[in-house]
Amino acid sequence: MLASCARQDLAEGDAASSGPARESWNVAITISQANSESDESLPRLKIFADHVQWIGERDTTVQHLQGVEKKVEVVIHDSTGAFSALLEADLVTYYKDEEYFIAEGGVQIETEDQRTLVTERIEWWERDQLLRTNAFVRIATPEEVVSGMGLEATEDLSTYQIGRFQAEIVIEQ
Repeated sequence: MLASCARQDLAEGDAASSGPARESWNVAITISQANSESDESLPRLKIFADHVQWIGERDTTVQHLQGVEKKVEVVIHDSTGAFSALLEADLVTYYKDEEYFIAEGGVQIETEDQRTLVTERIEWWERDQLLRTNAFVRIATPEEVVSGMGLEATEDLSTYQIGRFQAEIVIEQ
């Protein structure tokens, strides 16, 4: 994966373990993926946040992205570079080397085909492109509304499994 970042008002923070190595405001980060059809890369994630702190922890770089005036937005693209989903949350913690993030606080995910997931916490791993949580979730689609505790879903919400669930099915008469 390749990553690029546009930053404004970069301020160097204290490099001590108790504080951020760097921080910035009004951040747009693009994480790219290889394109099997050409030498040009494709977008994988586009992240927009009011504030970010980059912290070095052990063998990885951790990015704490926080919404101040608006939520953190993560635009997820599939392997072809097409839009897959939009995630919004109060806080997103991205583990760069592991290609993994945790979104917390008022998490909402919307897909192009009108599927919406709402929860308080969700995890996403690049290697398997799955969303997971043990928290309460609610998924609304044009056909149904399901909710329950625990979830494993594809990032575009085309397939999902919910533990301890309840469902409302729309029946056309």
